[in-house]
Amino acid sequence: MESHSSCNISTTTHDDWRAEKAIGGNAEALQALRELIVYPLLFSREAKKLGLKWPRGLLLYGPPGTGKTSLVRAVVQECGAHLVLISPHTVHKAHAGESELALREAFSEAASHTLSGKPSVVFIDEIDALCPRRDSRREQDVRIAAQLRLLMESRASSTSVPQVVVVASTNRVEAVDPALRRAGRFDAEIEVTTPTEDERFQILKLYTKKIPLDPDVDLQALAAKCNGFAGADLEALCREAAMSAMRRYQDADKVADLLSLTKEDWENAKSVVNASITRGVTVEIPKVTWEDIGGLKDLKKKLQQAVEWPIKYSTEFKRLGISPIRGILLYGPPGCSKTTLAKAAAHAAQASFFSLSGAELFSMYVGEGEALLRNTFRRARLAAPSIIFFDEADVVAAKRGGSSSNSSTVGERLLSTLLTEMDGLEEAKGVFVLAATNRPHAIDAALVRPGRFDLVLFVQPPDLEGRNQILSVLTREMKLGDDVDLKRIAAETEHFTGAELKGLCKEAGIVALREDISATVVSHRHFQTAKDSLKPALTKADVDSYLAFATG
Repeated sequence: MESHSSCNISTTTHDDWRAEKAIGGNAEALQALRELIVYPLLFSREAKKLGLKWPRGLLLYGPPGTGKTSLVRAVVQECGAHLVLISPHTVHKAHAGESELALREAFSEAASHTLSGKPSVVFIDEIDALCPRRDSRREQDVRIAAQLRLLMESRASSTSVPQVVVVASTNRVEAVDPALRRAGRFDAEIEVTTPTEDERFQILKLYTKKIPLDPDVDLQALAAKCNGFAGADLEALCREAAMSAMRRYQDADKVADLLSLTKEDWENAKSVVNASITRGVTVEIPKVTWEDIGGLKDLKKKLQQAVEWPIKYSTEFKRLGISPIRGILLYGPPGCSKTTLAKAAAHAAQASFFSLSGAELFSMYVGEGEALLRNTFRRARLAAPSIIFFDEADVVAAKRGGSSSNSSTVGERLLSTLLTEMDGLEEAKGVFVLAATNRPHAIDAALVRPGRFDLVLFVQPPDLEGRNQILSVLTREMKLGDDVDLKRIAAETEHFTGAELKGLCKEAGIVALREDISATVVSHRHFQTAKDSLKPALTKADVDSYLAFATG
């Protein structure tokens, strides 16, 4: 419990110290806190004329690290209010009645500091732990919730000017007792979400205003790469960059005054610090580039335009009123680089990358797979722009009504959840869905329409030119003999997929080692021996069936 002394309330709006100097973004939450704490005293006469009843409580909710507590402290310091902090560990006591007594004492302390004409703020941190929903709480939680409701209502009826206001925070708003989430108690609920690119830039400027930066450091570009970073993550990023600079100068004969953060320090920090909102559900963005994929020139261009352009040219899209593509379905025979294309698209776009498979979503517990799917989309929205990749999408999005088995029922529930998340009531802004399958006929027709999977792209087996490019990519780090003709090998490997060509190159290298363990080059005969031992899994009939689906 602490108090703050600052400016006179009547000059708050003209004071040199503003909350914006301590925090970045969250303008809506800042305004709501000012209206709750300061406005009742600034505009009491106007409120009487209008018959206005001021709100008594505000609930801030959002992911951890987004600055809910910092917002309250900044506004309290700005207006010179008294702050009383309540947290679960200060209220939960061993003996009956002690928890309620702790709440009463906190409210009494807040009331005693209003005699000077300044407001008091009772801030309840993690209110979901103090007052959980009634179907999941203990007897002690029932008593605490009842005491809190009584205290809030008694304050509401004691005076027309609410000099004691209550602010609470939580990152699990649905777990809070619904009886508290109504007018007269917590009148308003404000979401404190992850900052936008501009807000991240403002936060980085705040954290680095006293830190020397090299001229080549571009904070705006750094903010653009920090998708999904909360304020606490950005603070950790700045700290790690400073630690990188310290390590760089630790053993060097340098003067401490010349220390500054370089672009390299920020890159090192970015490789260590990730967005906390995506922990446990994202994978590291694969370092696969478009140049690592041979052939498929037209397909790669379509993917670049669909995935990269809405992120890199968002202003241009808004100017022309173009809605970005919501999803793409890649289909084709196994081994034709569908997953590799998805990795390259994620790397090129530098978006948060979420990967899901059927094995993760099919659970023995009812509803667990759907919950994981909803949670992934929720986090993807917070970390936008982001890509959700479904490998073997036919498992998750199989046609409905084909069977009455348990697995079919689970699949239908997952499909319904996926349909709802992709274009339901809560729009998945900034979320791009990418899926891959080698059984396009098994995909439910409800997914393959504009607004869900807008593009359905056929990833065909490589042609002669594509095979030659793939072999060139695969042998970049392999020393080849003068007699090796990749064009000839490409011509002799008709119907080979990219995965099979990779296996061919690997087998040729092993053949060379079998012949001579000290071999330094791979010759044509090694490729020939490897090719004779491998046969393509695809037949002309298989390719024709995929082409028939592609032509409708």
